[in-house]
Amino acid sequence: MKYPKLDTPFKIGNVEIRNRFVMLPMTIEKTENYAIGEDLINFYEQRAKGGAGLIEIGSCYVCDCFDTEPKYHTTTGAVGVWDDQFIPGLKATADACHKHGAKLAAQLQLCYEWRLDGTQPLLSYAPSKDVMSGPFVGMPEREFTVEEIHQVVEQYGQAARRCKEGGIDIIEIHAGIGYMVMRFISKYSNHRTDEYGGDTKGRCKLLTDIIDEIHKTCGEDMPILVRYSADDLMPGGQRVEDLKEVIEVVEAHGVDAWSIQAGFHEAPRPVANQLVPEGEFIYLSKEAKKYTKLPCFPGTRINHLDVCEKILTDGSGDAAGMARHWIAEPEMGVKVHEDRIDEVKPCIVCSRCLDNIFIGKPCKCSVNPNVYFSQYGLPEEHPATDTDKKILIIGAGAAGCEAARNLKLRGYKNITVVDQKKKVGGLLNLAQVLNDEIIPLTAWYQNEMKRLGIDVRLNTKADANFVANFGADEVIVATGPETSSPDVPGKNNKNVIDSHALKELVEGHNTPGMGFMWGLSCLGMGMLGAPLPLMQWGLGTHILVKKNLVVIGGGFAGIEVASSMHEGRNVTVVEPRKKAGDQIGIIDKNPELRALKSAGVRIMTDTKVVAYTKEGVVVEATADTKDNMKTEYKQGQQTTIPADTIICGTEMVDNTSLYDEVLAKGIDADHVHIIGGGAPHEEDKIGPVADADPYKTPEFKRVLESVRDGYILGMTL
Repeated sequence: MKYPKLDTPFKIGNVEIRNRFVMLPMTIEKTENYAIGEDLINFYEQRAKGGAGLIEIGSCYVCDCFDTEPKYHTTTGAVGVWDDQFIPGLKATADACHKHGAKLAAQLQLCYEWRLDGTQPLLSYAPSKDVMSGPFVGMPEREFTVEEIHQVVEQYGQAARRCKEGGIDIIEIHAGIGYMVMRFISKYSNHRTDEYGGDTKGRCKLLTDIIDEIHKTCGEDMPILVRYSADDLMPGGQRVEDLKEVIEVVEAHGVDAWSIQAGFHEAPRPVANQLVPEGEFIYLSKEAKKYTKLPCFPGTRINHLDVCEKILTDGSGDAAGMARHWIAEPEMGVKVHEDRIDEVKPCIVCSRCLDNIFIGKPCKCSVNPNVYFSQYGLPEEHPATDTDKKILIIGAGAAGCEAARNLKLRGYKNITVVDQKKKVGGLLNLAQVLNDEIIPLTAWYQNEMKRLGIDVRLNTKADANFVANFGADEVIVATGPETSSPDVPGKNNKNVIDSHALKELVEGHNTPGMGFMWGLSCLGMGMLGAPLPLMQWGLGTHILVKKNLVVIGGGFAGIEVASSMHEGRNVTVVEPRKKAGDQIGIIDKNPELRALKSAGVRIMTDTKVVAYTKEGVVVEATADTKDNMKTEYKQGQQTTIPADTIICGTEMVDNTSLYDEVLAKGIDADHVHIIGGGAPHEEDKIGPVADADPYKTPEFKRVLESVRDGYILGMTL
């Protein structure tokens, strides 16, 4: 077995957990007016069946939120535990998880807003009224009185009692990430001078009072887990040096384990997105273990099994806490136990799950569409009726591969995937050169095609005649999006690289007119099979992409190009819209733009391209504007940006040409389907998700949309 330590049991209090996998709590936003329904039960049951050791239900809210509009949107999808009416939902979830061998914890939560009962308004509260609250909340409306703190403690105790009656195995108290209990603990946010402020003991008193109350309502044998930000990353806040004293104060009241994280949500540095190196905060758990003999584990920005195993082998923790990877891969525990590591679907740390959650919408996942579109079920639940149906899929990118694997898993036997490229993966092969998190996803799809025995024909161009002659019962067009860039003078200059040329380079195909070194590089890539390390090295040197780089387009793709290529270069991003970062979600957008700006990348908005020259890019301001270097430009003012390399074609647009040509051949439109980045969804609605998304969330041409299209069509054909 590759990961033997992950597959060993451990205990939290008197509860034995079958392995070291802890699915950390997240607010999945799948409740029904705060009650747990079948959809959320099924979500957790999938992960229990898939081998999770301990599953934590996120955000079990202790105060009444009925008929309110919380400023903090995540609260709207919390699991209610403030009334006995919620016990049956807890019981059903516990029963579903227990029958598959998993244990269940409930994370008791109070974010930034509170009220005693339904007769009072839900207001933003804080230990001290002089400190800004978390995201979307602003300055607190109330500072807790001592009497109100006692009422909060009682609410926690009664919530824990309901959880116990509902069959929950472990109670977690969320004392991290800047939520209410953490706001009391942190020196940054607690400036009180009464018994709930001052020294560590005073600032921890809300937490220790809650612990004492849970012991009263649930008995001494109910295990209590504390989730704590060991460094809250806030100015003057909690630091790793404070761990010893906090642990001593808290453990004196009787707890059973520690879940260690980092940060406040509003911390000046990110804690969970791709900008954060994996395992960045594991050291906090290792430090905590110096001061406690209780089980202790890290759980911030961990998404690879190698890292999980290392946590256990080097003494950094007693378990591996992950949330997003369990969203992406609900069968991770079983696959590790059975040593089917190549089948573990990777989390690409894209934060699309958090993008939805933070605005109060149900969780999405780029690689596991079933999380959001659960109404379509799993392949084994919908076996094919006509297993011999002949299916042709054009395009071996994410959409085509996802459709093929779901159709195959449903029992269809006659599936053919064709692609004119040399490798399975489509645009993922280019994306992985720029983004390391895409590498395992590309490898996973390549492995899935082989594992499932799907007939994949590479180096095969499928035009309308090919499709007509193939004689398929169903045709799926998954050729990916086209790219768009300004049609301006000089676009054929040797210093201009469009995305087509980059895609051809990845495949080892030359693009005429790009010059000798480009052609030589393409020849070498073709001969060597374009190995990924060589591709990354080539684009990292100044051989192909030289020192003065201008990226045309400041949307998702343009920002990713700038992020991956700015080191050792002078980079400018030109964006015609008022703001850069289009199609980047709320979790990643500002951190990514700040990171680029701090690295010296110039971002010019309200700026259009006039021409490409041998000297650079001629641009014109379309409004009075200024870049992040504080240089001002008047509307209509033209400027030449020096550039020896210009990358354009970063804007993804619909690509229906083959679909239209196939229909023109007279093939029945009911049996021709277009999916993925090439398919329009919002206006013409010919993609498979026309009415599938009740929230009508924005359509992007990214991995999530491609995988989702393949899944939905694969489940409904």
